[in-house]
Amino acid sequence: SVAVAASVPEWGRRGNVLGPCSLRDRFLHSPLAGQWKLEEAGGGLRVPGESVQLSCRGSGFSFGNYDVWWYRQSPRGSFEWVSFIDTSGRGQHNRAAVQDRATASRINSGSEAYLSLRALEPRDSAQYFCAVHTGTGNSVEL
Repeated sequence: SVAVAASVPEWGRRGNVLGPCSLRDRFLHSPLAGQWKLEEAGGGLRVPGESVQLSCRGSGFSFGNYDVWWYRQSPRGSFEWVSFIDTSGRGQHNRAAVQDRATASRINSGSEAYLSLRALEPRDSAQYFCAVHTGTGNSVEL
């Protein structure tokens, strides 16, 4: 089976990326706590060859002004970029491993982005994360 998960309870702004917070206390005491949020949904157990759609809903910021990035972390812990979609929804790039099987989309009026994966493979088993880049800087910590 293929296990695809897209639910992360604690998200906030860290550095230049809105993404998962590894330290809950730092997030809760941040001036942005309770304002910038991303919430994922979808996933579950799938049989190889099936499809899945993951969703990402933003709140507390102008979602349509930011590119959306999808990442995944394998059960072994390796972390990799999966897909990118620009603010217009017309520019999309995928990593080679999912190039012909992934489609990123977005509905800015609903502050939502989606990642669809087709023909799932065992190597697609992972925790999936969405993130938005909020500026430029010297380093980014997820």
